[in-house]
Amino acid sequence: PYVGVEKSGHSHTYIRLVDISKRDFTQEDVAKDIRKIMAQYPSIRSRVNWPSALGEGEGYSGLNVRLLGPDLEKVGEYARKLHGELKKIPGFADVDMDLDINSPELQIQIDRQRASDLGVRAADVATAVRLMIAGEDQISTYKEAGEQYPVTMQLLPEQQKDPKVLARLMIPSTKVAQVRLDNIATVQRGLSPGRINRYNRQFQVAVRANLESDIALGAAAEKVREAIRKVGLPPGYTSRFSGTVKTLDDTNKSLIIAFLLACIFMYMVLAAQFESLLHPLAIMMSLPMSIPFALLTLWLTGRTLNLWSSLGVLLLLGIVKKNGILQIDYANKLRDQGMPLRDAVLEACQVRLRPILMTTFSIIGGLIPTAIGNGAGAAQRSAIAVTIIGGQTLCLLLTLIVTPVTYSLLSQLSELRLGSALRASRLREFPS
Repeated sequence: PYVGVEKSGHSHTYIRLVDISKRDFTQEDVAKDIRKIMAQYPSIRSRVNWPSALGEGEGYSGLNVRLLGPDLEKVGEYARKLHGELKKIPGFADVDMDLDINSPELQIQIDRQRASDLGVRAADVATAVRLMIAGEDQISTYKEAGEQYPVTMQLLPEQQKDPKVLARLMIPSTKVAQVRLDNIATVQRGLSPGRINRYNRQFQVAVRANLESDIALGAAAEKVREAIRKVGLPPGYTSRFSGTVKTLDDTNKSLIIAFLLACIFMYMVLAAQFESLLHPLAIMMSLPMSIPFALLTLWLTGRTLNLWSSLGVLLLLGIVKKNGILQIDYANKLRDQGMPLRDAVLEACQVRLRPILMTTFSIIGGLIPTAIGNGAGAAQRSAIAVTIIGGQTLCLLLTLIVTPVTYSLLSQLSELRLGSALRASRLREFPS
């Protein structure tokens, strides 16, 4: 392990695990063990993070929700309430917030009325304190041997931490020459946030939490929204998700658009291939049925619908339709040779059953190593493979029935419409 100290009162430990093939535990198991150890020290705030496969720059946490508002104290108050609500939810771990009011400082409280009576402005107080503490302003120039050197003034380090020394600081006044700081203000020790975050000119406090493996990210995000409603943010205060939840929402929206575009392009290609507007509908009837079977597979294997399984569903849509293409293409060839509709459908199902089973088993066999494989990124690849394997297997028998039935119904409908059009044409040519 590597232990690093970023600032006073804060440290982090980086633990590198050996290759997964050389251990019989996962990073989630390590995280649980660390949480048990840290639970023995209730006065220490701890959080377990691991790198994100999506390259999140803020340190991976299952949930990141940010509260925004014009008043930092109120934003912090609502963040603490939300923090307490999230700790009550089962399946949430390492609940934490990034508002750390633990940085010691000297606080100057100005008596506005007395400062006004003595002709001292708050800006002059700030300038004088900054001049003594930062020591960045040049007050003069020192010349020696033809060289010029800037002169700055600054309190000694031990004096900067002494409120009595700071209280004797002289502040310029418009009514008297100078006024001591302790005549118009009080200097006391206090604590403040080590860092203040802003977003769109508003104060921002992030509340983070990790998730246990048995809770889905979408379900967890909904529980967080319910907790935010319980907190009751007033007007002017808002919340927003970041990190993986925001990525999931954006991905879901993109997947919906991608699904619609995929269906449109598939229909256009199939319509051009079969020279029919009805036959592509029979093939694409299997697409909506594959989604419930994919979700059922995730439930049976104890997995959740995440970014990777959603990608597997999208890939499954492109694989499932090949069964219908094999059936309908051969049925059309038989009908072109003069075979009746019913006989052509039955013959196509019998002849094409073997190629359908061979391609299905080939796909499943090729994905099994991915589904059970180990190594870096195995969990993400496994989610995609399991989704495709389960969806393809479960909807195989159903598509072998639905596609021929839909094809028969649409073909009969097309023949009825064609027959009606011919009778109408004959009536116009030979009216009674």
